[in-house]
Amino acid sequence: MSGRFKVGDRVLVKRDAPGGNPRTPRYARGKRGRVTAIHGVMDNPLDHRGRYPPLYTVAFDARDVFEGAGDGTLCVDIHEDWLEEAE
Repeated sequence: MSGRFKVGDRVLVKRDAPGGNPRTPRYARGKRGRVTAIHGVMDNPLDHRGRYPPLYTVAFDARDVFEGAGDGTLCVDIHEDWLEEAE
């Protein structure tokens, strides 16, 4: 299953949990980043019916996520239902 985004796309992480899915760290919510990897869809029959939405690695400038952080990059794996296109 292909996802909505490709490597290099700028994305915005939603602030609120879509459909009650709380699996994205609060520090990444509302932040803009860039897709650096696509992992596709995954089955998880232990705690989820069906398949998870596509999973992406999104890179953020650390200083945009954490106040006082120096130069650096923070990478977070985030499911597609949390992401929208960034302006």
